[in-house]
Amino acid sequence: MVALFGGYLLVTMFGDVRYFLQGGSPRDLGDAATLVASGGLNDDLREQYVTLHGTPDVQHAARARLGEKTVGYLRIVEGGGSLFAAIPRSPDKPTGNQFEGEFTGRLRRVADVRMYAWITQYFDGERIVETRDLSTDQLLAALDNNKLQPTDQISLSVDQPDARIQLGRTSFRSLAAAEAAVQALGVPSFAPAEQNSSAFYTFVARIPADQRAAAQATLNAAGEATTDEQKAKPDPRIGALVVPFFTTYLVPAAELKHEAQSLSFPLRDDGTSPGYVVVDGKLAPRPLTDGRLQIDLSQLRAVGRMQPVRVDPDGYIIQVGEHPRDQWPTLALWLVVLAVVGWNLTSLALWWRRRQA
Repeated sequence: MVALFGGYLLVTMFGDVRYFLQGGSPRDLGDAATLVASGGLNDDLREQYVTLHGTPDVQHAARARLGEKTVGYLRIVEGGGSLFAAIPRSPDKPTGNQFEGEFTGRLRRVADVRMYAWITQYFDGERIVETRDLSTDQLLAALDNNKLQPTDQISLSVDQPDARIQLGRTSFRSLAAAEAAVQALGVPSFAPAEQNSSAFYTFVARIPADQRAAAQATLNAAGEATTDEQKAKPDPRIGALVVPFFTTYLVPAAELKHEAQSLSFPLRDDGTSPGYVVVDGKLAPRPLTDGRLQIDLSQLRAVGRMQPVRVDPDGYIIQVGEHPRDQWPTLALWLVVLAVVGWNLTSLALWWRRRQA
């Protein structure tokens, strides 16, 4: 019984012994993004003394009290849910989450640390979502081959052919005056029914990109004269501003369809503009087909896949500041247990030989 219990202790304590034998120089793992992309988070990293460079997710950092110590737990962004750091924190210092981007210490499997259940509960409860950038070809391949989960959220950023115009209410005293200035540009335009800003009026106009600077100068000249002091201070109530117009749609993967050179999806009632088309020389909201909005693939400026972050038990956590030499008491105890087990096994073998004789 002593030998069996001692053997159990030898196995469970061997990780600490293995870490003690790492020596005094940390293994430089380089940048976390490169490490993850290369598939370097393999089993060879267990119980290693390492240095890793990464981006701390300070927004979701946590603290836990372990006996007399306070430890800060945070996620390393490049690892998703597979890289974490445990950093000793002084209770005497302010509680602000300020961390460096370099971590040196003991690297262990997340499932091997005693705080595993608490780490999982905390970070999964934070409902962290990351956006993974996709190319248009990657999105189409995933759609055509059913590689997306129905619950995946796809972010579509669309370049619209129009420009957004802001006309300050100080320079343009009424909506009618602002509309007249926009119409004088001689391009199709649209005036939203709701003008919610108290500082400026908003319009959309079909102005080519290479003509927008000239259009802004024309609109500035059309407004009421302003003083040099007013011009010197950036103020949305004064003058005109012509900027690109783009929209972003968040679509469940199950509702997204690829049709030839376009994508279609139901337009949600969240206030996002469907874009505009020219009808009888004016801009009008783009019509829907059976409640679905259709956009050309050529209009996509960016595509993202929204993925929830979950703690990976096979991921790694760096216990920052833990040096291999800190495990010498464990090594001494392990050697004592090894001696006790060896003595008991030797006694058992001698007893068995005498019995046989």
